[in-house]
Amino acid sequence: MKKSKSFITTTLLVILLVGMSACSNTSDNTTSTKSQSEPDNISESKDDSTESTDSSTDSTVKSDNSVSTSNKINETIQEEKTSKIEGRRNEFIERLDNIQKELDAMPEKKDSDKGVTNAMKNYYGISYETYDKILNEIYALLQKELSPGAMKDLKNEQIKWIKKKEDMANEERLKYDGGTFENVANYISLYNSTKERCYELVNTYMTD
Repeated sequence: MKKSKSFITTTLLVILLVGMSACSNTSDNTTSTKSQSEPDNISESKDDSTESTDSSTDSTVKSDNSVSTSNKINETIQEEKTSKIEGRRNEFIERLDNIQKELDAMPEKKDSDKGVTNAMKNYYGISYETYDKILNEIYALLQKELSPGAMKDLKNEQIKWIKKKEDMANEERLKYDGGTFENVANYISLYNSTKERCYELVNTYMTD
């Protein structure tokens, strides 16, 4: 009887040990399985990181494009603002008007109006030089203040105007070629063209 109880006890201990061993193996397999699955999770994490980088790059590109567009708009606004000089028109109109008053007060003016050739030559010669001087001053101011685009257009226009002015003066001079009135005709034409150009530039490129 005692041997039977001892046998049963031994059998139960063996079964218990086998069960514990099986549980231990199951735990190891589970741990191994989790360990093997980790690379997939890491890979997925890397993919998410790549997507995040791509998104960041797209955002940077869009930001750069936005800045570029903003700069172009600002340049356009600046170009429009500097196509004219503000607040100088009245000042220069008054100066031009005063120049004519001073010229008309010259002693040569009366004799010029009477048709005295030498007086006309002196009067219109001085008048032309006076307006030519202020024309250069106006042009220098515009060159300093206007935008590069506006100044480029003005420069091309001015070159054409100078040629036209000289052609007209030469045409008038040739009407009296060899005569005493030749130089007078030349100066009268230069004076009229230059005076007109002064007012034209002021009215076109300056505001009150």
